[in-house]
Amino acid sequence: MSDKITGKTVLGAITDFIILVLVVGGAGLGGYFVGINQKLAPIQLVPPGTAGAKTLKELGIEPGKADAANTSAASKPQPATPVESGAKAPTAKVEGKADDQKPQESTAQSEPKKQEKTKYWLISSGADYCGYSITVQVNGTPVDAFFGPDKIIDVTKLVHSGDNAVKFEAKALGEQYNKHTGDPGYSVTVKLVKGAHVQDNYAAKDVLMSYSRTAADTEDYNETKHFKGE
Repeated sequence: MSDKITGKTVLGAITDFIILVLVVGGAGLGGYFVGINQKLAPIQLVPPGTAGAKTLKELGIEPGKADAANTSAASKPQPATPVESGAKAPTAKVEGKADDQKPQESTAQSEPKKQEKTKYWLISSGADYCGYSITVQVNGTPVDAFFGPDKIIDVTKLVHSGDNAVKFEAKALGEQYNKHTGDPGYSVTVKLVKGAHVQDNYAAKDVLMSYSRTAADTEDYNETKHFKGE
């Protein structure tokens, strides 16, 4: 009987000890939790004399640390100042730049249009087989031989400003090359023409000189003519 009583007593003592430990531990955790929350709670500064307010010394805070305690309140964004309707918002002025920046006027003057060089060319007309071949030289340089119509040769590079000489050498080819023997109505003509472009359609005023041989001619001829180049 005494053994049973002793066992119950020991078991009860252990149970009481465990309950005590739990109660003490719970109280300690609760106190720690409350203390942490109180420590982390924001402190708001109020004017002196406010009811229920405590001084910095009562809170255990040094006066120099008051600004840090009120950081959350000071860091709140301030509302923007409204701009009245119709008023222009101020603009920032950039240093080193003029208020009115006008585009610089171009000082470069447009270059005058380059005048196109006058062209000079030889062109033949008339009929085929008139019995002549006309060889042309410009300022001593042989150009070509003409013995029929519709032949055009540009001689601009051979012409210079001032006096220019054009030599015509007409050579009789004989009756085998003359289908219009004795008829002066058939001829071969070589003209020197000037203008803006080398072409077969030109005005009579652009013809500088002309040289012709007819089917009625039978001898060789040499003739030199002059003109003034631009």
